[in-house]
Amino acid sequence: MDELTAIPSFVWSAKDPARAVAERLGIAARSTRVTFAGGTVPQTAVFDAAARIARGELEVAAVVGAEAIKSRDVARRHDERVTWHTEAADVEAAPIVFEVPDAMSDLERAAGLVVPAHAYALIEHARRRARGLSRTEHLGVLGALASRMSEVASSNELAWLRERVSASTVTTPTPANRMIAAPYTKLLTSNVVVDMGAALIVCSLEAARAAGVPDDQLVFPCAGASAREQWLLSERDELSVSLAMRACARQLFGETPPSPDDLAMLDLYSCFPCAVQLAGDALGIDVLSDERPPSVTGGMTFFGGPGNNYVTHSVATMAERLRNAPGATGLVTALGWYASTHAWGTYSTSPPPGGFRAHNVQAAVDAVPLREVHGSYVGRAEVESYTVVHDRDGLATRSIMSLRTPSGARRLFATDDRDVAAAIMSSDPLGAPVVVSDDSVSLP
Repeated sequence: MDELTAIPSFVWSAKDPARAVAERLGIAARSTRVTFAGGTVPQTAVFDAAARIARGELEVAAVVGAEAIKSRDVARRHDERVTWHTEAADVEAAPIVFEVPDAMSDLERAAGLVVPAHAYALIEHARRRARGLSRTEHLGVLGALASRMSEVASSNELAWLRERVSASTVTTPTPANRMIAAPYTKLLTSNVVVDMGAALIVCSLEAARAAGVPDDQLVFPCAGASAREQWLLSERDELSVSLAMRACARQLFGETPPSPDDLAMLDLYSCFPCAVQLAGDALGIDVLSDERPPSVTGGMTFFGGPGNNYVTHSVATMAERLRNAPGATGLVTALGWYASTHAWGTYSTSPPPGGFRAHNVQAAVDAVPLREVHGSYVGRAEVESYTVVHDRDGLATRSIMSLRTPSGARRLFATDDRDVAAAIMSSDPLGAPVVVSDDSVSLP
């Protein structure tokens, strides 16, 4: 093994988790690494290994990752301590790869957007506004999408939740399906409380054949496209679109939506519904009606969302599906942080003409000017988006709003006034005029 790369875990802090895996498996890895955090890193690691193998720098590399949040939480409830693998005191820290800058500003933290569900809910409502949907219509879309995901998970023996659920079950708040951040109930968010692990082996064709892998079991990484979104959420030109996703889609498929004949299978990153929908928008397909399900696993709610490591599972699942569909091509999209980093990859049982190619499409994103942010603006504004955060008892506690000033600048406003939260939940002020001051907002 030339190189072993580990995805960081939420529950186990090790200086060199990849080396611990190598030692447990009796693998002699020439080098070990650990990635920075983020949902794109498993696919980024695959791209990196494939490109270096193509250049003759590596023969065999592996990407490994696992989570045990369920076991940790069960142990805590029983006042027990989980004993993880203990490293020797003299183990050196593995080099960290694929690091990115801080993905959240102080202004965004102050508003409460550091919690991913809150940030994605803003994107979700902005997308609803752009499409002119009422709350009822929008919930219908979210419920139908989640129900479709659950149908895939119901036939996946590795999925964490295998019960097929109806659209209304997903969107109706109950004690077991509490509201998190409007419009997201628990069944519309990533399920991180799982015990799951996966690994990928990336190698040269010669190494695969030398290891005895039959030709009909070979799966090739074909092409990758990566970009960062306009970095800070508050500075993005439009919250309702993903410039980076559009750039990745155009690089891989051109201007025409890929047909099922050209692209047979999809796994669109599914931490929250808007991530799936934005990817569908970028591809030019309707994720509700397209004949291809938007996931091969069942998505991060029903299959499970093991922290930074979900895409290791989605790539592994895609490889299994492709082995049963000779000649087919599949797409795996990866997303990190607050829809901040993106990595899209295609895979096939047929080798790509000219070999694997990884493309950086950042220039297409950087060509769009940033939105001006007025952190202390007071006066008349328009509600671009919002969410209302709920506590564990289902009570609306905090309101977060993205407002547009008359000049087109953006102001983030947040308040813990429960009367405001109740008013937003009952009135739906999306697109409405308001007057904002330092610490209050007048709702219509």
